Amino acid sequence: MSTIRNRKSKSKQYTLYKMKLLILLNVALLIVAQCEARELGSGRKLSRQLDLDVVRPESRIVGGTDAPEGWAPYQVSIMSTFGEHVCGGSIIAEQWILTAAHCLEWPIQYLKIVTGTNDYTKPGAEYLVDATKKHCQHDQPIYHNDIALIHTATPIVYNVRTQPIKLASVDSLKAGDKVTLSGWGSTKAWGRYVTQLQKIDLSYVEHSSCKSKVRNATWLGDGHICSFTKEGEGSCHGDSGGPLIDANQTLVGVVNWGEACALGYPDVYASVLYYRNWISEMMTEQGKAC
Repeated sequence: MSTIRNRKSKSKQYTLYKMKLLILLNVALLIVAQCEARELGSGRKLSRQLDLDVVRPESRIVGGTDAPEGWAPYQVSIMSTFGEHVCGGSIIAEQWILTAAHCLEWPIQYLKIVTGTNDYTKPGAEYLVDATKKHCQHDQPIYHNDIALIHTATPIVYNVRTQPIKLASVDSLKAGDKVTLSGWGSTKAWGRYVTQLQKIDLSYVEHSSCKSKVRNATWLGDGHICSFTKEGEGSCHGDSGGPLIDANQTLVGVVNWGEACALGYPDVYASVLYYRNWISEMMTEQGKAC
């Protein structure tokens, strides 16, 4: 009888052990599922923050090279006040930076603008942010109207390393024209940002051709332009909001989204020409944005 009781006791203990193990396993699976859900929920932001900004947040624009010192005096790093590179941007006036709307998820009190440098850890100057203006139709529909302005608390001081860039005013781009992208984004998806500014020459892709090559044509709108050369060249996390210029050193695009990173699909930008009137209006006191 004693042996039977011992066996029953051991059997009961074993059953309890299995139940505890199953409970722990279910808890672990629940945690994993929740983590995956959070990652899926943030996937849309990450695919745009090419931030490939976003995004591109191991090292640089995919396939790019170090930009010569002072090569892009209009280029800025939008940083957190904690020292993190967030996105790229372009100086277009004394107190105005043009960037992508999805770059402005930080509260403005935690943002600063770094100018006059190819290495954002060694700023030529820093400016605090006192206002932002995002397009009110941003993400309506998804990935459309991804453009915004940042207003600095004090005027940006111009010098050899810090200058505004001209905005595109005429539709002069043709298929195959050279366009140049610059930024501090990654060399591969989920990589780290580089501190040395990168540049790469790409080719302009006409809208109809781009629409047939992107993975989801509904994400592409009239306010977008595209570039592409080949797989292994393009934008990545951390490049979001940064400038695309033409051969005349004119700002034609703002990095919006793409298939991170340089996977053989076009990169997509907000067209500066398309949003030229919106930009001009937002730089006035009458310009109301979101």
